[in-house]
Amino acid sequence: MKKILLPTDFSKASEKAIHYALALFSDTACEFTLLNTYGTNVEPEIAMYVLEELRVNAQNLMKDLLKDLKKFDNEPFHTFKLESMPISTAAAIEFLNQTEKYDLVVLGASGAGNSLLFGSVATEVVRNVPINTLVVPTNAPINQLKNIVLAADYGSISDYSIFENLKSLAERKSSQLTFLTILQENQTSDTLDGLAKYEFHNYFSTLQTNDYFIKSIDVEHGIKDFIDVHRVDLLVMVSRHHSFLDIIFNRSVTRKFAFHPSVPLLSIYDELPAQFINEAEVVTF
Repeated sequence: MKKILLPTDFSKASEKAIHYALALFSDTACEFTLLNTYGTNVEPEIAMYVLEELRVNAQNLMKDLLKDLKKFDNEPFHTFKLESMPISTAAAIEFLNQTEKYDLVVLGASGAGNSLLFGSVATEVVRNVPINTLVVPTNAPINQLKNIVLAADYGSISDYSIFENLKSLAERKSSQLTFLTILQENQTSDTLDGLAKYEFHNYFSTLQTNDYFIKSIDVEHGIKDFIDVHRVDLLVMVSRHHSFLDIIFNRSVTRKFAFHPSVPLLSIYDELPAQFINEAEVVTF
């Protein structure tokens, strides 16, 4: 049984993400946890009184939401849990994930805000929480996953099992998987790690796969150029440890796409071996 975490602030963006998740796993046994957080900016002197009111209100709204969802989703192999916590959403996700070990967290992206430096809930989760994260734009159609694109630089992967859920999803949906590689000006496809390319293709050998190479000034522009002219139902990127400077200067491409995604983005978390974590340039995506 898959364990899926669905944060909600009762907005249109979170509602869209929840319905997207239910449709995505309509054929899979899942335990869905609905999470609402509240009261992170309450003054200390009134917190005791206000937080209790906020807690009760959150629980009532969650019960109403669950009733509506069950009208939409009555699959016998889908179960639901409710969680509400008086902390930030990212902190709540990290706290719950320590014990629950979710397979996926699904977040809505409204496109609101204009500061990548300060980010959003999605960027904070991608950056800080060791969990696979699906970010769903409000305008994303809920349809079949015909074309999945995995941004692949053929760098080091700790273990190919990190792609297990992606592989299972693509098999269930009969999706085509494209390995998208952004080449620098002085690169050709022949200069890439041949063994890594073989291992990627071997792991996904049960799927219909193809390669696409594009030259661009950087990874971000290359991916955007590809999305502009090709149908992409799901963009997949690997999220790894980042140095402090990478965070300050926003060099994580995954984080940029999570802030304002144009298509659903699946960020797959990869735990790098300890000897690489403190190196200055360990960022891939």
